[in-house]
Amino acid sequence: MQGHKGARILVATVAHGRTREAEDALVEAVTGEIRRAGMHLVRTVVVQGVPEHVRALVSNVSTDNEADAVIFLGGTGIGPDDHVCEALEALYDKRIDGFGEAYRRLLRADLGVTALLARATAGVFNQCVIFALAGPTENVRLAVEVLIVPVLADAVALASGQNVKWRLSGVFKASDP
Repeated sequence: MQGHKGARILVATVAHGRTREAEDALVEAVTGEIRRAGMHLVRTVVVQGVPEHVRALVSNVSTDNEADAVIFLGGTGIGPDDHVCEALEALYDKRIDGFGEAYRRLLRADLGVTALLARATAGVFNQCVIFALAGPTENVRLAVEVLIVPVLADAVALASGQNVKWRLSGVFKASDP
């Protein structure tokens, strides 16, 4: 894949007690960033935060080759009903270890030390790149803009087994065939 223009993204909101207005604002903020980046939004979906539903969605999307990436919004916290991180981490073929740390670093400016309580995860399952994060709408939008959009094409290329070359700038770039 050249650039991120062709990346196909599915956005999954985890039903988790937010008001409909708050949920809509969160989805609009994320899908707006995806569209601004020139990526293809496959669809948005609401999923129950129980592990079986989270894993079933990822399995179906990846098996059907519906999307190159899934972005989960919500259900990643430390509350008793937050199971998204555990569900996804049990599913991953490969983890993207630095994503959670990068997300907390980004939140630190706004939330201070409370950012330590924000959980996020990323990984690959069946060549589909998965991100999961939660938080205030503006923080999630910023994370998509700063952390996800810039690396998505390279993540998809790596996950699908395309050749990559290490550039001097320290960024992976998909090789031309």
